[in-house]
Amino acid sequence: MAVVAFALPIMPGQEDQVRSMGEAVSVSGELREEYEESRKRLGIIEEKVWIQRTPIGHSIIVYWETEDPQRTLREIANSQDEVDKKFRQAIENAAPAIDLSKENPLSNELLFEWLPR
Repeated sequence: MAVVAFALPIMPGQEDQVRSMGEAVSVSGELREEYEESRKRLGIIEEKVWIQRTPIGHSIIVYWETEDPQRTLREIANSQDEVDKKFRQAIENAAPAIDLSKENPLSNELLFEWLPR
C-alpha cells in the first residue's frame, strides 16, 4: 500500500469551493454515498483533506492510502462519475497547478522519515 500526501495552492477566492466540496462528501453531506463508491472504485483506502493557511496563501493538503496514487489521479482525470468530476473541477478551479491528465501528475520525493523503534 502506498501512502501519498500532496499540497496544492488554493487560488485566491477559491477556498469556499474547496470547503463546499468537503461539506458535500462529509458524513452527512449530499454526495457521501457517491463519494464512498468513488473512493472504493479508485482503490483509495483512506483519504484526509486539510486546508492549510499560511501568511503567503492557503493550500489544500490531501493524504491518500492507495495501491497506485498516479493511477488513481489518472482515473479521476478520465472519470465520468459525478463525484470524480466535482473533485476534478474543484482541483482545476482552486489549484490549477496540477494537470491530472498527465502520465505522472504528481512528482513527490520523500526526503526523510522517522519511525519509532
